[in-house]
Order: sequence, then C-alpha cells, then structure tokens
Amino acid sequence: MSSTRDRRAHRESILRNFFAGSAQSSRYIVDKVVGEGAYGVVVAAYDSVKRERVAVKRIKSVLDSSGMATRILRELKFLRFLHTHDNIISVKDVLIPGHRDSFNDVFVVFELMPTDLGRLLRSKTKLNAEHVKCFMFQLLRAVNFLHSARVFHRDLNPSNILVDSNCQLRVCDFGLARAAFQRDEEILFWTDYVATRWYRAPELILAHSTKYSTAIDMWSVGCIFAEMLGRGKPLFPGLNAQHQFELILNVTGKPSQAVIDRIGDQRLAQALERLPSKPPASLAAIYKDADAGAIYLLQRLLAFDPEERITASEALSLPYFNEFKFLGWGATTQPLDEREFAFERVRLSAEEMRLEFIKEILEYHPEAREELLLSRDRCSRVSMLPSQAEQFGQDMDSYAMTRRTISTDISTVITGEQAAGGGTRDYRSTTMGEAELAKVGGAPSHHASSFANHAQQTDGSVAMEE
Repeated sequence: MSSTRDRRAHRESILRNFFAGSAQSSRYIVDKVVGEGAYGVVVAAYDSVKRERVAVKRIKSVLDSSGMATRILRELKFLRFLHTHDNIISVKDVLIPGHRDSFNDVFVVFELMPTDLGRLLRSKTKLNAEHVKCFMFQLLRAVNFLHSARVFHRDLNPSNILVDSNCQLRVCDFGLARAAFQRDEEILFWTDYVATRWYRAPELILAHSTKYSTAIDMWSVGCIFAEMLGRGKPLFPGLNAQHQFELILNVTGKPSQAVIDRIGDQRLAQALERLPSKPPASLAAIYKDADAGAIYLLQRLLAFDPEERITASEALSLPYFNEFKFLGWGATTQPLDEREFAFERVRLSAEEMRLEFIKEILEYHPEAREELLLSRDRCSRVSMLPSQAEQFGQDMDSYAMTRRTISTDISTVITGEQAAGGGTRDYRSTTMGEAELAKVGGAPSHHASSFANHAQQTDGSVAMEE
C-alpha cells in the first residue's frame, strides 16, 4: 500500500513540475504520466490552443553529454524534415525554453497515438490477414519515403511502430537513424550500435563495422512482418549475437558461395565456407495461415544476401498490395540537406550546442527569433565546416572502402552486444512510441485517414485489448 502511495505521489510531483524550465507551460494542460525513464518523461496533455490531445516529452539534461545532445538534435531534425509523410510520427512543437542562456531540458510535442505494434502483438487482440496487410502497406510506405530521402532508420522494430484502432500506423524513434549524403549504394560508416538484436540484419551481426545499405531496414521489416504473421511470436529471438546468427541460418540456410566471396574478411569467409550445407526452411510451413503473396514477400524481405533483398518500392508494387494501391505511396521527398547536419562533424561546447537547439526551436517559433537570438553576437563553428560531400571525399582518400573485422571464426566475429547497447536501450526506453507510451488513453484520431476508411469498409478495424 505504501509503495502504491509513493508511486502516486511521485507521479503527482512530476505533473506539478513537468513544465518547469519552459516558457509555454500555460498552453498545455497535463493529464497524466504515460512514460518515465532515466532520460525523460512523457505525459498525455491537452493543447488548449489547437484543442487536441497530444503527447509531450521532456528530455532531461540534454546538454550534459555531447553524445546525448548530438543524438537528440539529430532526431529532432529528422522528425522535422520527414513529418510530411502521413506514416511518420508528427512533431507538432518544440517548446521555447524559459531561460535562453541556461536551459538544459528540451520539450517536444508529438501527435498522440494510443499504442505501439509491440504491445498490440502481446495483447489478446488477434490480427487477421487484412490487418497485417494494411499495417505492412503503411510500414513500407514509410520506409520507402525514408529511403528516398537517403535516411536509414536502423532500428525498426514493433515498439517503434505506433498504431491506433483505426489501423493507422506511424514510424517513430529516429534516435539511431542516419542520413547518407553521397550516391554510393552501399555506405561505409556509422560503426555504433545499430538495430535491436532480434531485428538486426545478418550483415550487421557478422561485422559491426562494414559496408551496408538500406537493405538493413528491409530485413527488419521482414522480421516485423513475420511477427505479425506469427501472432506475436518473433522469428529470430536470439539470446546473443551468436545465437541470433544461428537462428537466422536455420531459416535462410547457408549463404551462397557468391555471398561468401563478397565478404572482405578472408578468415570470416573461410569460417562460413566450413559450415555444413543447410537448405532454407519452408516459410509456408512455418506460417500455414499466410497466403502465397504474403509468403513470397516474406521470402524476399528475409533474403540473406542484401543484394537480393527486396526494396520498399519493389515490395509496394507487388500484387499482394493491389487492394491498397489506389491509396498511393504518400508524400515524396528529396535527399536531406547535408548542411543541416554539419553539427555532427565537430565537437561543440555545451554553449554552442545550446545555440544549435535554439535554431531548431526557431523552426517552430519564427516569431521568437529576435527574443532568442537578440544580442547573441556569436558565430557557430558549424557554419565554418566543410560540406558533408567534401568531408566524405577527404575521408575516402585515406580510408579503405572496406574496414575488416579481424576474426578467427564465426564465434569471434559474432560477439556479444556493443558496449554502447546498454546506454542506447536506456534512452530508447523513454522514446516516443515505446511500451511506456502505449497506454496514453487517448481516443483514435477523429480525422481518420483513408486507411481507416478502407479498413472500416473491409471490417478492418482493430478492437484493442490489453
């Protein structure tokens, strides 16, 4: 009883002090806490100006760590540039800080979605074939949009996919996303922790520092598809990276010699060659209720060879989605402006990074430009940096196109998780759209999209059950 009272008192304290440090606290009426973690708190709130319910996330102590600040600023930029697609989570506002020169917390206002796909799959709700197809079509629309902008999400999993009872879907959590600013199909960089293990492409498991393409996201989409077809049962629930790779080979079979020949690390290639031959498993036998179109798509998504893996645009064009094609693929976009991400290429001081956050906030509040920038006679070092293309060219002159991970056999290559994984998981546990945000308690959007209309016409609405 005492612990219950303590939790209630703790949450009441959060609600009372939630907007401390923001200059816009009067606009939003806080309803309840829906998520809390080491780095942030999420509340459901009412926007008294637009008269709608929203989710507000307070990200704490952003400027205490350069890595944290860079990650949050990068995610805010991605969300602003990508919000035009109706299957990407929408940021409605980034609040003006109360103290321009000393703020350390950032308040982000999102559209409110009632749950995420992970929680839905763990609930008693049963998805029929039409639900699965509707969700997959929207997920592929979102991924196609990201890839057309040369953005790699790098952490697609059910917890990062928000859904509502009208079958509307939003992709969220761009904390691990990266943008590519050159034309090569395969990209060589980003050696940090990528992708939740169960949804991680085999090329990422074999070597964390390697060339990879947008095919890594398509593998994750395939794992999510399999989980929906399997009524919430993950296809590759690896206990560690070694076990993960074994589970993948049980389904895909031993990679072809052509794939092995393309591996830059000779020792790793030899280790793979020594594996006994193993044919692919029958996905039709695993998912007996799935039709031929679904099985074909799943096979193409889970191709071990990334060069053989289907792209989002190819997947959307399959006959499997014929009944949804009249809805179109949504907004289109161009690759992002590399200058927007120049801050990533220099180590900025906390004060310089604070200025970068102010510039981002001004994208939502141009009327506050004079107030926030008045008398700030400072020139950010970001403006003096070379362009991303120039920097990439300089790097390539002295950088081998393939970084080899030295290993003696597969067990040493497929090691345990990156040390950074724990910290990443802590932060992601409070990112919009994860389990903590699932019970936001809001009614589905009253301006339901054509997906909702189509779902209702085909009896496709989902009765959400806990």
